[in-house]
Amino acid sequence: MAGGNLVRLGGVSSLLAVVAMIPAYLVGYPDAPGSPLEAQSYFEGGPGTFVFSNGVLPLFHIFFFILFLGVLYATLSAAGFTVEILYPAVLQRFGDLQPDAAFVLVSLTLSSWLYHYCQIGTSVMVLSTSVVALGTGVLPGWLALAGFVVAILTFLHFLLPLLAALVGLAWVAAVSVVMLTGRVQRSRPRRTR
Repeated sequence: MAGGNLVRLGGVSSLLAVVAMIPAYLVGYPDAPGSPLEAQSYFEGGPGTFVFSNGVLPLFHIFFFILFLGVLYATLSAAGFTVEILYPAVLQRFGDLQPDAAFVLVSLTLSSWLYHYCQIGTSVMVLSTSVVALGTGVLPGWLALAGFVVAILTFLHFLLPLLAALVGLAWVAAVSVVMLTGRVQRSRPRRTR
Protein backbone atom coordinates (compact mmCIF):
# COMPACT_ATOMS: atom_id res chain seq x y z
CA MET A 1 0.00 0.00 0.00
CA ALA A 2 1.46 3.36 -0.97
CA GLY A 3 2.38 5.69 1.89
CA GLY A 4 -0.33 8.21 1.05
CA ASN A 5 -3.01 5.52 0.98
CA LEU A 6 -1.80 4.15 4.31
CA VAL A 7 -2.12 7.61 5.87
CA ARG A 8 -5.61 7.97 4.36
CA LEU A 9 -6.55 4.58 5.80
CA GLY A 10 -5.45 5.85 9.22
CA GLY A 11 -7.47 9.02 8.80
CA VAL A 12 -10.58 7.17 7.68
CA SER A 13 -10.14 4.68 10.54
CA SER A 14 -9.90 7.42 13.15
CA LEU A 15 -13.02 9.14 11.80
CA LEU A 16 -14.93 5.86 11.78
CA ALA A 17 -13.77 5.24 15.36
CA VAL A 18 -15.16 8.62 16.41
CA VAL A 19 -18.45 8.17 14.53
CA ALA A 20 -18.94 4.67 15.96
CA MET A 21 -18.78 6.06 19.52
CA ILE A 22 -21.27 8.93 19.13
CA PRO A 23 -24.42 6.76 19.47
CA ALA A 24 -23.09 5.28 22.72
CA TYR A 25 -22.96 8.72 24.28
CA LEU A 26 -26.33 9.70 22.85
CA VAL A 27 -28.21 6.76 24.40
CA GLY A 28 -26.49 7.17 27.74
CA TYR A 29 -23.35 6.83 29.76
CA PRO A 30 -22.95 5.54 33.33
CA ASP A 31 -22.40 8.96 34.93
CA ALA A 32 -25.47 10.52 33.29
CA PRO A 33 -28.16 9.61 35.83
CA GLY A 34 -28.08 12.12 38.66
CA SER A 35 -30.97 10.68 40.67
CA PRO A 36 -32.77 7.36 41.20
CA LEU A 37 -35.57 8.57 38.91
CA GLU A 38 -33.11 9.35 36.13
CA ALA A 39 -31.46 5.97 36.67
CA GLN A 40 -34.81 4.21 36.13
CA SER A 41 -35.15 5.89 32.73
CA TYR A 42 -31.57 5.08 31.72
CA PHE A 43 -32.56 2.21 29.41
CA GLU A 44 -35.69 3.95 28.08
CA GLY A 45 -34.68 3.56 24.44
CA GLY A 46 -35.10 -0.19 24.76
CA PRO A 47 -32.54 -2.94 25.29
CA GLY A 48 -32.00 -3.51 21.56
CA THR A 49 -31.07 0.13 20.92
CA PHE A 50 -28.90 0.26 24.02
CA VAL A 51 -27.02 -2.99 23.23
CA PHE A 52 -26.47 -1.89 19.64
CA SER A 53 -25.30 1.62 20.57
CA ASN A 54 -23.26 0.72 23.66
CA GLY A 55 -22.22 -2.79 22.66
CA VAL A 56 -22.03 -3.43 18.93
CA LEU A 57 -20.90 -0.01 17.70
CA PRO A 58 -18.10 0.28 20.31
CA LEU A 59 -16.65 -2.95 18.89
CA PHE A 60 -16.25 -1.09 15.61
CA HIS A 61 -14.86 1.90 17.50
CA ILE A 62 -12.14 -0.24 19.07
CA PHE A 63 -11.33 -1.97 15.77
CA PHE A 64 -10.99 1.29 13.86
CA PHE A 65 -9.11 3.04 16.66
CA ILE A 66 -6.55 0.22 16.91
CA LEU A 67 -6.23 0.28 13.13
CA PHE A 68 -5.68 4.04 13.35
CA LEU A 69 -2.96 3.57 15.99
CA GLY A 70 -1.33 0.86 13.89
CA VAL A 71 -1.32 3.07 10.81
CA LEU A 72 0.00 5.98 12.84
CA TYR A 73 2.79 3.80 14.25
CA ALA A 74 3.66 2.39 10.80
CA THR A 75 3.60 5.81 9.17
CA LEU A 76 5.83 7.42 11.78
CA SER A 77 8.20 4.45 11.71
CA ALA A 78 8.40 4.49 7.92
CA ALA A 79 8.99 8.24 7.91
CA GLY A 80 11.71 7.83 10.54
CA PHE A 81 13.45 5.11 8.55
CA THR A 82 13.21 7.19 5.38
CA VAL A 83 14.68 10.29 6.97
CA GLU A 84 17.41 8.25 8.68
CA ILE A 85 18.62 6.62 5.47
CA LEU A 86 18.17 9.72 3.32
CA TYR A 87 21.80 10.84 3.35
CA PRO A 88 23.46 7.43 2.85
CA ALA A 89 20.89 6.56 0.16
CA VAL A 90 21.78 9.74 -1.74
CA LEU A 91 25.48 8.89 -1.45
CA GLN A 92 24.85 5.35 -2.62
CA ARG A 93 22.82 6.47 -5.59
CA PHE A 94 24.80 9.48 -6.76
CA GLY A 95 28.30 8.66 -5.56
CA ASP A 96 30.64 10.98 -3.72
CA LEU A 97 29.12 14.29 -2.81
CA GLN A 98 30.52 17.07 -0.72
CA PRO A 99 29.89 16.02 2.91
CA ASP A 100 27.31 18.15 4.66
CA ALA A 101 27.42 17.59 8.41
CA ALA A 102 24.55 19.97 9.11
CA PHE A 103 22.25 18.08 6.74
CA VAL A 104 23.21 14.76 8.31
CA LEU A 105 22.50 16.11 11.82
CA VAL A 106 19.13 17.52 10.77
CA SER A 107 18.21 14.22 9.11
CA LEU A 108 19.20 12.14 12.14
CA THR A 109 17.46 14.47 14.60
CA LEU A 110 14.24 14.43 12.58
CA SER A 111 14.28 10.64 12.32
CA SER A 112 14.87 10.24 16.05
CA TRP A 113 11.87 12.45 16.86
CA LEU A 114 9.67 10.51 14.46
CA TYR A 115 10.71 7.36 16.35
CA HIS A 116 9.92 9.04 19.69
CA TYR A 117 6.38 9.82 18.55
CA CYS A 118 5.93 6.37 17.06
CA GLN A 119 6.77 4.79 20.43
CA ILE A 120 3.81 6.57 22.03
CA GLY A 121 1.58 4.12 20.13
CA THR A 122 3.64 1.23 21.48
CA SER A 123 3.30 2.59 25.00
CA VAL A 124 -0.48 2.93 24.74
CA MET A 125 -0.96 -0.53 23.26
CA VAL A 126 1.30 -2.26 25.81
CA LEU A 127 -0.29 -0.39 28.71
CA SER A 128 -3.86 -1.15 27.65
CA THR A 129 -2.99 -4.80 26.94
CA SER A 130 -1.40 -5.12 30.39
CA VAL A 131 -4.39 -3.58 32.15
CA VAL A 132 -6.77 -5.97 30.38
CA ALA A 133 -4.43 -8.94 30.98
CA LEU A 134 -4.29 -8.23 34.72
CA GLY A 135 -8.05 -7.94 34.93
CA THR A 136 -8.81 -11.05 32.90
CA GLY A 137 -5.78 -13.28 33.43
CA VAL A 138 -5.53 -13.80 29.67
CA LEU A 139 -1.73 -13.43 29.83
CA PRO A 140 0.61 -14.61 32.58
CA GLY A 141 0.74 -12.11 35.44
CA TRP A 142 4.49 -11.56 35.09
CA LEU A 143 4.04 -10.56 31.47
CA ALA A 144 1.23 -8.16 32.28
CA LEU A 145 3.33 -6.58 35.06
CA ALA A 146 6.35 -6.38 32.78
CA GLY A 147 4.09 -4.57 30.33
CA PHE A 148 3.72 -1.67 32.74
CA VAL A 149 7.51 -1.22 32.83
CA VAL A 150 7.66 -1.53 29.06
CA ALA A 151 4.88 1.06 28.67
CA ILE A 152 6.81 3.53 30.82
CA LEU A 153 10.09 2.91 29.02
CA THR A 154 8.56 3.20 25.54
CA PHE A 155 6.81 6.40 26.62
CA LEU A 156 10.23 7.70 27.72
CA HIS A 157 11.80 6.78 24.38
CA PHE A 158 13.08 10.35 24.07
CA LEU A 159 15.29 9.75 27.14
CA LEU A 160 16.33 6.11 26.55
CA PRO A 161 15.82 5.47 22.84
CA LEU A 162 17.68 2.20 22.31
CA LEU A 163 16.60 0.61 25.59
CA ALA A 164 12.97 1.65 25.03
CA ALA A 165 12.90 0.27 21.50
CA LEU A 166 14.50 -3.02 22.54
CA VAL A 167 12.21 -3.65 25.54
CA GLY A 168 9.21 -2.86 23.35
CA LEU A 169 10.33 -5.45 20.82
CA ALA A 170 11.13 -7.95 23.58
CA TRP A 171 7.65 -7.55 25.09
CA VAL A 172 5.96 -8.08 21.72
CA ALA A 173 8.15 -11.16 21.16
CA ALA A 174 7.29 -12.52 24.62
CA VAL A 175 3.54 -12.06 24.03
CA SER A 176 3.92 -13.72 20.63
CA VAL A 177 5.69 -16.74 22.17
CA VAL A 178 2.99 -17.03 24.84
CA MET A 179 0.35 -16.91 22.12
CA LEU A 180 2.15 -19.44 19.90
CA THR A 181 2.71 -21.90 22.73
CA GLY A 182 -0.93 -21.78 23.75
CA ARG A 183 -0.32 -20.29 27.16
CA VAL A 184 -2.95 -17.62 26.60
CA GLN A 185 -5.88 -18.34 28.87
CA ARG A 186 -9.49 -17.71 28.14
CA SER A 187 -10.92 -14.80 30.01
CA ARG A 188 -12.93 -15.94 33.01
CA PRO A 189 -15.22 -13.59 34.88
CA ARG A 190 -13.82 -12.82 38.29
CA ARG A 191 -15.90 -13.97 41.19
CA THR A 192 -17.16 -11.27 43.48
CA ARG A 193 -18.90 -11.58 46.80
